[in-house]
Amino acid sequence: MPFFPIFINLEKYRILIAGGGHVACRKAQQLAEYTGNITAVSPVFTGDFQKLEDRITLKRRSFSYDDLLNADLVIAATDDGELNAGIYRRCHESGIPVNVVDCPENCDFYFPALVKRDDLVIGISSSGKAPGVSGAVRRILDDRLPRHAGELLTEIGNLRKKILAEGKKPADNQEYNALIEHFAEETEGVFK
Repeated sequence: MPFFPIFINLEKYRILIAGGGHVACRKAQQLAEYTGNITAVSPVFTGDFQKLEDRITLKRRSFSYDDLLNADLVIAATDDGELNAGIYRRCHESGIPVNVVDCPENCDFYFPALVKRDDLVIGISSSGKAPGVSGAVRRILDDRLPRHAGELLTEIGNLRKKILAEGKKPADNQEYNALIEHFAEETEGVFK
């Protein structure tokens, strides 16, 4: 079944990462850009994980299924396949969305490859079939998308907010439409 792409406010969710290795760290780094409500549990954490310690909670101990009691979203990224499978089963029994790394059939959600320019965020997914393809597309888009695209978006967003505050429709505003057209012209080479 295809996965629906969705952007979600992670501030409302308690995120649990089981594991302290490189893959778990990559997930934590990606999530930490959007929320600090992350707890990672592992007896040992990689050096890069240590750099996140001021932004997320690190619990230096073995994972316990009781950890799931305080989680709304779970990433199972231990180096123990049986434990990851157990986390998957418990999450499903409890109705908690889970991502078991390197096991697409045990994922309720995937992490997209991201291209980010301030508030402009493009997510790319292969629906778990070939993450390397998503990464390749991300690199292409990242190289082609102008670095100032986020600044243009901010300018357009500020104007839209002003127009709406005046009780008018942005689509009827000439300046707004001109900025949208300018954005399109600035970014048109991205998808060629």
